[in-house]
Amino acid sequence: MTDEETRELVIDRLLLAMAAQLDTSGSPALAAGAAEALADLSRSQADVIFGQAGHLVHYGADTEPLKTLIHAITAIQRDEAPADALLKPGDEVRLVEVPESLADYDEMWLRETTFVVRYVGRNAMVDVQPDLAEDYVIATVPAAGVEPMRRESTP
Repeated sequence: MTDEETRELVIDRLLLAMAAQLDTSGSPALAAGAAEALADLSRSQADVIFGQAGHLVHYGADTEPLKTLIHAITAIQRDEAPADALLKPGDEVRLVEVPESLADYDEMWLRETTFVVRYVGRNAMVDVQPDLAEDYVIATVPAAGVEPMRRESTP
């Protein structure tokens, strides 16, 4: 097993543990200390967390606790976003421009797929992830290349 595979398995276990803990707490919100630890995520940190969680949901059997965890992490990011932001984590969007990073995907599928904003950068770029039943890839796209569908989606 490579170091990268080991890291991914450790992250998987930690996400599953957090999801289980959240599931047994009876509350859809993370404890204050957990929320603090997940505040102010960088783009790469958000990509790792949502990518790994998305992978687990996409291929997993008992996904509701993980979806609750994804929603809780998204809520933390959403609370950190400026009140007047046009896009916030959790918003559902559609691609109006297909970025080069997704050139290997079917263009019709990309245009018909609902994506969820996972990260909003200060450089007019956003990270989006499709509905996890479809795929779990995270792509960085120009904010001008997406069209908001509705605000504050579920995972």
